[in-house]
Amino acid sequence: MRPNNKIIQGDALDILKKIDNDFVDLGITSPPYNKGEKNKGWLVKNVKYNIASDNISEKLYQEQQMQVLDEIFRITKPGGSFFYNHKTRWTRGEMAHPIEWLQKTRWTIRQEIIWDRMIAANIRGWRFWQIDERIYWLYKPIDDNKIGKELKSKHALLTSIWRFPPERKNGHPAPVSISFASKDNLFYFKRQKRGGFRPLCW
Repeated sequence: MRPNNKIIQGDALDILKKIDNDFVDLGITSPPYNKGEKNKGWLVKNVKYNIASDNISEKLYQEQQMQVLDEIFRITKPGGSFFYNHKTRWTRGEMAHPIEWLQKTRWTIRQEIIWDRMIAANIRGWRFWQIDERIYWLYKPIDDNKIGKELKSKHALLTSIWRFPPERKNGHPAPVSISFASKDNLFYFKRQKRGGFRPLCW
């Protein structure tokens, strides 16, 4: 399958398995964070999905993340990139960090970017208010060259800290920020100078 200019709703892993190898130039996503839905604070209770469960075991959650990420790797062209938005989470005092499962995928982690959301997602006082999330620039090497091409100065000057607020006027329970998508697409598309542009959202 080689979908162009289509919005496909369905199970991410099932749909990805139908897409051809080396098809996508660039992808962005912010998957459900497995926050536990009804078991936590007021903000988490408001993040509910129509089909996907945000309340499964952490082991199963991480396995599913790796499966989907590896399928996205398969359908991404060599030299292509995927920007993966996630965050550090705490359950009963234990931290779960996205790097734990990202390093087990086929991707090369080209950079960890800090997203300053400018607003706290949890306002309890157990720790300093968390206003950051992470954006991982994942890269599919060409001929095992994990370094890739050097960025132009005007693109590198975006720095490794991106500051913009999350989307607020959107019916989705946890929408990907338009500012997030615009930053990624801008410097990637200009840098690659490719004829085809096929974003993938998860």
